[in-house]
Amino acid sequence: MHRRQLLTGIGAAAGLTVLGTACGSGDGVPAVDAEQSLFVQAASLEFLSGPDRWLAFGVRDLQNTPIDDADVQVYLRTIATAPDQTAEVVAGPLAASFAPATETGQGIYYLQTTIEEPGLYDVVATVGDDHGVASIQVVDPSNSRVAVPGEAAISARTATTEDDLGVFAVCTQDPPCGMHEMSLDEALDTGRPVALMFATPEFCQTAVCGPSVSTLDAVRGDGDWGDTIFVHSEIFAEAPVGAEAPTTPLVPAVEAWGLPSEPWFFTIGGDGVIAGRLDGPMPEPILRSMLEGLTA
Repeated sequence: MHRRQLLTGIGAAAGLTVLGTACGSGDGVPAVDAEQSLFVQAASLEFLSGPDRWLAFGVRDLQNTPIDDADVQVYLRTIATAPDQTAEVVAGPLAASFAPATETGQGIYYLQTTIEEPGLYDVVATVGDDHGVASIQVVDPSNSRVAVPGEAAISARTATTEDDLGVFAVCTQDPPCGMHEMSLDEALDTGRPVALMFATPEFCQTAVCGPSVSTLDAVRGDGDWGDTIFVHSEIFAEAPVGAEAPTTPLVPAVEAWGLPSEPWFFTIGGDGVIAGRLDGPMPEPILRSMLEGLTA
């Protein structure tokens, strides 16, 4: 069965943009029955509990116009799922940083925080007197659908400039990125750190994948990342065509990693253990931070 739910991104992470489902209390936190004047779009397929997790989201007004580079404050609160439960603010106010749009799409707000317990949470974003709410599902890493930090990276072949593995395109970015010199399995065998991107610039279903590859490629070229090996894997083994796109075969590495969406980015230590992961939008500052953590 070919899993082709490749729709992660702004407005496309199913189940992550449910609005206004909980009450809450705390200084500056709007009540659940307060009229929302912003649309907040959580932008990851899966959020993990634990320390130093990245949260990226978009903010638009009710006319669907992006709100860029504003002073956005964020609160996280639990969602009361039963009459005898009370929603609690567990973090905030948190100042969100802003990454401008690259190539396509909209700018992204992001922050790093700790979410101790799995469960349903409201992300309440405020801009002055305006606010919006997005609900997210936070899962324990042990229940994740995708490999998590602390687990061994999955060795798999990826297409290179020397060996295309029979796939229709080694890289659909134009011009091709410079991250196809070594296959993933070979990179893992070197004992060197690896930065791994899964994305398909040409056939992405959102405005996320193309910028993710070009952004990482630019970061790769203008930083000192030691002996880190950068690897990009396309998603499809054949070019998606019309109505048959949902059943398009996936490249072996995507199958091996069991990815239900794209794009995904992983940093892997020289010991072959995953150090960090990110899905959805790929703001340059987050990629840099992850690479700095890998090479520190």
